[in-house]
Amino acid sequence: MKFKIRLNRIFFLIFFLISVFIFIALYNQYIYSKEIITQNFINKHYVYTLKIKEKFKTIIDKVQFYLKAMEDENLKKVETLQLLYKNDNFNADRAAKILNQEKPELGHYEVFIINKNYKVIDASFKPDIGLNLGEIKAYREIFDNVFNKKVKVDISIPHLDSYSMNIKRYYLVLSPDGKYLLQLAYVIDVYDLIKKLHDKLLKEVPNLEKLDIFFLENYFIVKINFGNKPDKKISLIARKNLSIQNFYLMAAEMGLDKKTIEKYIKKVDRGEDTYDSIIYKILLKNKDRVVKLDLRKNELVIYTAIKGIFNGKNILIIRSVFNTAELAKNIEALRQRFLITFLVVIIAIFLVYKYLIYRISSDISLIIEKMIRNEPVKINTYIEEIDELKNIYNEYRTKLNREIEKNITLLNENKRFIVDTIHQIKTPLSVITLNIDYIKSKITDEELKEILEEIEAAVTMLTNSYEDLSYLSGNGVVKYEAKEEINLSDIVKERIHFFSAVSNANHKRINSQIEEGLTYRINKIEFERIVDNNLSNAIKYSIKPDIYVTLKKENEHIVLKFESYGEKIKYPQFVFDKNYREHSHKRGLGIGLNIVKDICDKYGIKYRVYYKEGKNVFEYLFNK
Repeated sequence: MKFKIRLNRIFFLIFFLISVFIFIALYNQYIYSKEIITQNFINKHYVYTLKIKEKFKTIIDKVQFYLKAMEDENLKKVETLQLLYKNDNFNADRAAKILNQEKPELGHYEVFIINKNYKVIDASFKPDIGLNLGEIKAYREIFDNVFNKKVKVDISIPHLDSYSMNIKRYYLVLSPDGKYLLQLAYVIDVYDLIKKLHDKLLKEVPNLEKLDIFFLENYFIVKINFGNKPDKKISLIARKNLSIQNFYLMAAEMGLDKKTIEKYIKKVDRGEDTYDSIIYKILLKNKDRVVKLDLRKNELVIYTAIKGIFNGKNILIIRSVFNTAELAKNIEALRQRFLITFLVVIIAIFLVYKYLIYRISSDISLIIEKMIRNEPVKINTYIEEIDELKNIYNEYRTKLNREIEKNITLLNENKRFIVDTIHQIKTPLSVITLNIDYIKSKITDEELKEILEEIEAAVTMLTNSYEDLSYLSGNGVVKYEAKEEINLSDIVKERIHFFSAVSNANHKRINSQIEEGLTYRINKIEFERIVDNNLSNAIKYSIKPDIYVTLKKENEHIVLKFESYGEKIKYPQFVFDKNYREHSHKRGLGIGLNIVKDICDKYGIKYRVYYKEGKNVFEYLFNK
């Protein structure tokens, strides 16, 4: 069968495909334009971050200049610090006051005393007193080298102090008596300069909502606090934990997954890598910047860095957070233009589609409607093919109606003949049955009795076929109703007795297991059709003498089963179809089980066919 489709559906399909094509084209244009708008927004704000970076770099360059310029002077101050030490009478405040008499242009000096347990026991910078510097392995090695005189003066790389937020460079020497370590810190007061610039940029740079500055060393990440400074200086272990948190936040925002971040943290703990090195690699891979756009949070985050600010090490990370309300507004305007354009185009195409439907498809639909109703077509159309179709239809309609009238007359006559014939069969069948019963009661010859039993069996089968045909011919006229519940048990017994002659003639035995008193609301004639057709088939197709009929109650159902030995039914899904016969060599009308199916469907009786232990089982479930 070839695939067919209505003309108006073809027009609709064309309309739909064109709409989809236009939507895809416009949507791709929308996506492309959105990407350009987004990229332009990012590029514009990246330029802002470069300007921010340059302004902070100016401050860092100034710090580096002073660190280099003051190197020799700071070493002289270390020598002075050793001269000021007089056994246990040394005071950090007094020493710092003397060293700061000639105060540098940018910065000042702080003095610390560290014992052999790596603990700061005195300091001019009071927050450091009590600080345990031995908590970090790398620091312990530095202190041990100075204590053991392997290193005369240890000069640290510049650090960002987590409390004062100023840059400090430490000079570490052994006290003359060898009991303590004397530490001089050259402090550059950079916090006020950075905070002033930070506050100014927040006001001047468009859309800049937040500006974070991170100072990265080998093992520490210090975030410059532009709000309230901490109440006290935290321990090195606490600084380390805070550094891990800052690294985790920064690396996650830069796109690293949790496992990779944890792997890097372990490498830093083992001394195999450093925080500034890892961040440098990430930035280098992303061309010195990491950009994260999140329209849901309404923010654009850009990471930039000033690398190698002190001695080729240390990194200053600048995290700029911009508000994306302007970008969202532009994208929304673009989206609205896309929707309006698409809507206008679709409306235009829809109008064309409706015109085609009205001028072409509607005429054809009208002709089809008239054909269905068998009415003449009277339409005016400018399409030649439709006009020709109309004329041909009207011509053939007239001829066809004449033939239909003839055929209806013949069909009614045939149906009347079949019904009359079926009813005329009933009387001869009744006469034959009564005479067989009479003859059986009079004769004693066993051979004649056997012949009479075969005749009786044939008459029984003929009666079953007659009752099927009678049911079919009357089904459209006679209304079979279930007015009350009938006794199924008695009817099944009665029909088994009725088919006893057939089973005996075919050398079959009907073994029954009938539970007494089972009733159900069904028409008696229709229930007999179910039983008779199943018994007839079982006798006809069983390859062994025994046939089993069971009627019993199971839970809430009445179960009726017919079991007979034979080959497994190949296509059980077809056995209830009209005119289907599993064995084509067996003669029959092929309507019995189809009648059974119609009756079951009428009363909601569930039926199934299955094969079990060499028997074909027909099972019927009557719901109570």
